Amino acid sequence: MIPSDSLPVPGAELRLAGIPASPGVVSGQLAVFAHEEVRIHPTPIAEEQIDGEMRRLEAALLKTREQIQKIKEQLAHSLGEQETGIFEAHLLVAGDSTIVAAVRKQLQLRKICVEHVYQHVIHTYAQSLRQVEDPYLRERAADILDVGRRVVHNLLGRKLADVYTLDAPSIILAHDLSPSDTALLNRQMALGFATEAGSTTSHTAIMARSLNIPAVVGLHEVLSRCESGAPVILDGYAGLLIIHPTEQTRYEYGQIEKRRHEIEQRLEALRDTPAVTTDGRRIVLSANVELPEDLPLITESGAEGIGLYRTEFMFLNRVQFPGEDEQTNIYRQVVQASRPHLAIIRTLDLGGDKLPTHQGLDPEVNPFLGWRAIRYCLERPEIFKVQLRAICRSNPGGKIRVMFPMIATREELTAALTLLREAREELKAAGIPAAEEVEAGAMIEVPSAALIADRLAPMVQFFSIGTNDLTQYTMAADRTNERVASLYQPTHPGVLSLIRRVIEAARKNGIWVGVCGEMASDVVMTPVLIGLGVDEMSMGSVAVPRVKRAIQSLSFGECEALAEGILKMDSGEEVRKRLEQMAREKYPELVT
Repeated sequence: MIPSDSLPVPGAELRLAGIPASPGVVSGQLAVFAHEEVRIHPTPIAEEQIDGEMRRLEAALLKTREQIQKIKEQLAHSLGEQETGIFEAHLLVAGDSTIVAAVRKQLQLRKICVEHVYQHVIHTYAQSLRQVEDPYLRERAADILDVGRRVVHNLLGRKLADVYTLDAPSIILAHDLSPSDTALLNRQMALGFATEAGSTTSHTAIMARSLNIPAVVGLHEVLSRCESGAPVILDGYAGLLIIHPTEQTRYEYGQIEKRRHEIEQRLEALRDTPAVTTDGRRIVLSANVELPEDLPLITESGAEGIGLYRTEFMFLNRVQFPGEDEQTNIYRQVVQASRPHLAIIRTLDLGGDKLPTHQGLDPEVNPFLGWRAIRYCLERPEIFKVQLRAICRSNPGGKIRVMFPMIATREELTAALTLLREAREELKAAGIPAAEEVEAGAMIEVPSAALIADRLAPMVQFFSIGTNDLTQYTMAADRTNERVASLYQPTHPGVLSLIRRVIEAARKNGIWVGVCGEMASDVVMTPVLIGLGVDEMSMGSVAVPRVKRAIQSLSFGECEALAEGILKMDSGEEVRKRLEQMAREKYPELVT
């Protein structure tokens, strides 16, 4: 690999190594998407250059307004007018005469280039707004910074890609992609993701697997070395971004993809077969879904319904949260797409890395341990009850499943179930058709919940183990922080012991238990999950055929014995090696 501090020869092949996050190989043009600030040298100017600098600024502001208007119109066409409120605020910022006047004054005082002055003024205004009490004005700080970055790029003549308004199929390169970014993503134009930050359980990686497109994360400091429009190959198997690939490289990847396509065809033949071990143990394989446009992937993959519908994505990038009727219509689509199987609708998991725009929420020092998920919902019952009523209305006269995220205490689960009961009673009193039967479940992703699973189990009809958060909270290792990536170990005996504890509590209380974290989609982990006794595994649709092939290659008896042996091991690394050995023995084509 070329060292990160070397400069690439223009047009020469450059291979950048990262972390494989979503399988597949794709080639196309690069679209560099930069949220980051550009560092601008304060170049001195003469007095007579001030008017010319201001004309440059006016041109950049005009171009910025045109770009924002284009985004607004495209989103209004594809998503509806209600999704474009944020860009109205951005247009106001781009036309703010107060900012322009402040820039001219600073140019006259400091006599340095307009890029540097404009960036300084923008940051000063944003910082001032962050300190005011009015929540509406505080919200405008983010708008000012977003627009300011775009103006600076236009002043510098740099092309800035918008992931949601790509005009050609592209491979997106960014420092990171937030849930808000990907919620607005133009799905037809995104061939793959490549990011500087992230891990295999970061939002970008999870979204890529959900969309069935290749992704590589953890590419360090590559944005400054890449330009939009460059031809690239993205290898989601090996974790490579290859810029300006040679003809030989293209040929080699063509041969690799041919062999992989043959494997995919064999997996396709399994679509309508059940996920049953060689000795008759049946496992339900369902799909994780984030947005309504992903629903067709369920049938295509052979998944048995939806094991996790993430509702929070309809709440991002909104000036106003969706109302009850709008939510009801979306949840009905989810229920219908799952038939003849059931869908599990997870209540709002806002917070952490999924912060709603324009809701006046202040950033938290440690958001993953903060005001998120069920904690947010219980303190905002007026929002939570609307969602619960909409979920109950999604299948009139039928059955629905709902689950609550990040339960840490029995009191939280009691409060959530009380609000669910009240929501059902309100619908009945109003004569509004609703589901006759509601199965409620608790997500087990906090160690305290796993440790009291025997006390939570009598209160619900099922458990769903969120292994991403359960692992990071058990190991005290932020799953998005590359510095502690080595400590994020789903195979650690402590994590596996908690999973076993949850499953045993479910068994004793006659409820079923599923896994909806990324562990469910990892075929290396399949034997231990079967051996521990899970009933259901939910994953991105693309992983369903692979996990089904793994299950059909294993016996429940040998998986039970494997799990017992693994729980006696001393380290996550030792466990991982044993699981990899079994995977190579039973289904080598999936892991080599």
